Amino acid sequence: MPPRILLAEDNDNLSGMLHKFLVSQGYEVASVGNGRAALQSIVASPPDLLLLDLRLPEMSGVELLQTLRREHAMLQFPIVVMSGVYRGEKCVEGARKLGVSHYLEKPFSPQQFYQIVRSALAMEQPKQDAAAHPFSIIRIFEELRSGTFITGHHPPICFIKGEPVSFVTRGRTEFASFLAGQGKISREEMEQFTTSGAERLYFTQTGIMAFDDLAEESRLYLTREVLDILESEATGTFTDGSMDVELPLVSLSVPRLFYDAVKVRASQVNPPVFMARFGRQYPARTAGFYRLINLTTMSEVDIELLDRVDGRTPLKRIIPEGVDQRESVAFFNYLLTLGMIGFAPEPTAEACPEFPQKQIFNRPIETAAAASDEAVDFDDLVQEVSDSVILVPEERMGAPLSAAEIGFEQSVLRDHAFIEEKNYYELFDLSPSTFSFNALKDAYFSKTRLYSPERFMELSGSTQIIAQEILSTYSNAYNTLSNVVAKERYDELLNADRIGLGGNKDDRLQAEIQFQSGSVFLEMGEYDNAEKALQDAYTLEPDNALHCAYLAWTIYKNPANRNSRTAHDKALNLLGKALTIERCPEAFTFRGLMLLDEGRDGLAEGEFQKALKLNPRDLNARKGLQQIIDKRESEKKGIFRKLFK
Repeated sequence: MPPRILLAEDNDNLSGMLHKFLVSQGYEVASVGNGRAALQSIVASPPDLLLLDLRLPEMSGVELLQTLRREHAMLQFPIVVMSGVYRGEKCVEGARKLGVSHYLEKPFSPQQFYQIVRSALAMEQPKQDAAAHPFSIIRIFEELRSGTFITGHHPPICFIKGEPVSFVTRGRTEFASFLAGQGKISREEMEQFTTSGAERLYFTQTGIMAFDDLAEESRLYLTREVLDILESEATGTFTDGSMDVELPLVSLSVPRLFYDAVKVRASQVNPPVFMARFGRQYPARTAGFYRLINLTTMSEVDIELLDRVDGRTPLKRIIPEGVDQRESVAFFNYLLTLGMIGFAPEPTAEACPEFPQKQIFNRPIETAAAASDEAVDFDDLVQEVSDSVILVPEERMGAPLSAAEIGFEQSVLRDHAFIEEKNYYELFDLSPSTFSFNALKDAYFSKTRLYSPERFMELSGSTQIIAQEILSTYSNAYNTLSNVVAKERYDELLNADRIGLGGNKDDRLQAEIQFQSGSVFLEMGEYDNAEKALQDAYTLEPDNALHCAYLAWTIYKNPANRNSRTAHDKALNLLGKALTIERCPEAFTFRGLMLLDEGRDGLAEGEFQKALKLNPRDLNARKGLQQIIDKRESEKKGIFRKLFK
């Protein structure tokens, strides 16, 4: 039986043309000229598709939509709005919330019209049995279903084995509006895409967006939509089997998104009700726990709570009393909903993994055992593993190759959360009293061997940047602690009461540590490491003239920046900023040295004189001034030789 289409259009000429065209394509079409007649037709026999003009007599298209929404909470057919006037995104958004699946702006071509009709009919929701249970994303995930999920005003979402992988954009405005709101496309490009009825690849095929950018924006958009559905606990209809999947595909983790959604709506949890039901019971890990635990990234607080679950401790002793329990209760409700834990009235044994599991990422940080002292430098380590290491260009760091592991992206995010506000010893689970070079070496490669280029390719763009930051932090920490001079200065700073206590939460302390490390690297000629460390110091204390000046000089001296005019200008600007903050002798000296390299000896001499006036013991300024004096003496001798030749 052909699809039944109701055409609600008051322009007789246009209505006749569209009616004839649709019949020629094999559709069964009924035409009406006003909104009231359209409503009567829908009530009598709901169509498979409604083509609706907004400017209808007797009852407008908007009034018809409002009536349908009141009478039919879940509209059982798609609606295409045809409008001769584009009324802006608010109108489109409002129509979408009223059940509109497509927005078609007049005038349109027969090809555009046909594509929109086909796209809308392809999205038609199957008529549900009144006794059928509505689907949720969690149910789709638990049952590992593959198919299309439709709910509310969200675009249809495609699932493969319980995970969202794509969404429908043909003839719809949501994704294009999202891109326009991000400044990725123009308003004109958005309108062209919507009326074209094309898939998302349109943006790459037409040269509007690179494929990688389109894939990343698709991932962000689908994440937003799935999170919105999870946060609102919305349900919808699910069609098993065949899917009209659009490219590029997106990979998302439902457990991870659900965890984020639970955190967002933690304020809505009622702890007394949950604790009254489960407070005296004993939570224990299930077999499903081990299959899901590495698929998300938990907070440190939740990891500590999870560590107390052993099947022998009642929930009321795990969740502290006398504090706000909403976050903790929300977390346990998350574990219970996904079947990761079960509750028993008596102490019970926990399940074991049904497969070999190398490690659980969401576990408390373990303290590394101390090893015997043995001096070793970074060059020795690089030589030691040179056969099993390849370089990550952005960080110039080696990452030993290892076997593929599940949840690498989650592991990266967990590492990033772990290194925040940690001093260099704590990054490697060491302390000044337990430090040894062997322990440092083992800890360093234990933490970095996972970060191979192959694993980088598995990460999304934003997580790749985070992974690079992690490697940079580990590199700076290792180089500082493996260098005797740098380590001594670092230890002095950690113990300096005038800077801060504890060493892991004071920005000023961390800035000073990075500055001292950068200074050491600068003296050693390790300009890349020096630039990174001094950049960190400057970021933490942008109003410190000394940090500003040293960063400028390091950027200027770094051979990697030799042919970069941008780097040269940045160095000059930083020196200017340093002198604006404070008349810093080092800034005058570095500016003098830069002028000296350019052959501007007179200006350079003036800068050295200013530096020595502020600090007569400035060694670099004295050397620079002496170089100018020697040069002049040499030039004088050359003149005399020519005169008396």
